[in-house]
Amino acid sequence: MPEPAAPHHGTTSTLPPPSANGSASRTRAAPIPLGGTVRAPSAIPAGPPSPRVSFDPALNRRGAVDGGWWPHSRNAPAELPGLIAAVDSRPGVRVQRLSVHRDDWDDIPHRLTTEAGHVIRVDWFTTIPRHTISVTTAGKGTIEVLVVPPGTAEGTAQTAMNMAATGPGAQAADILTASQAQGRLAA
Repeated sequence: MPEPAAPHHGTTSTLPPPSANGSASRTRAAPIPLGGTVRAPSAIPAGPPSPRVSFDPALNRRGAVDGGWWPHSRNAPAELPGLIAAVDSRPGVRVQRLSVHRDDWDDIPHRLTTEAGHVIRVDWFTTIPRHTISVTTAGKGTIEVLVVPPGTAEGTAQTAMNMAATGPGAQAADILTASQAQGRLAA
């Protein structure tokens, strides 16, 4: 049986801003073919990929993680700015320092600079729990974040981030173990 045709939405048009003399040129894209497939144009990413995070609203769960983060890779210089931006977007919070486990990351920088020019110190340790980042902030003190390993299956990663943000207070290793067990049961 043939697949149903994609809905036809006609043509699209973009109007550039008028030039100095007030005229504007009109560019018209080709119509979408009926039943055809249209691919989006290739684009060069403009910055780091959007962070996949989930936080407890209060960000003050002492003795447990305050949320979860699922980075796209182990590339610290590429991934950490997204986490910093996500934490900084919380009301009354400004990241000052990150403490990461050395074995979780490749090429850990000593400092990162935000788009606003704020310098964040990055320290690495082997004595803090794996799969955890400790975020020292102005406004909320220290926020503990579960780091879901980049290669984790999507369902397991989503479960882990949800548990980190909403579940009863637990440590990173316990959350990862529980979310992996739930992933096996759901499969």
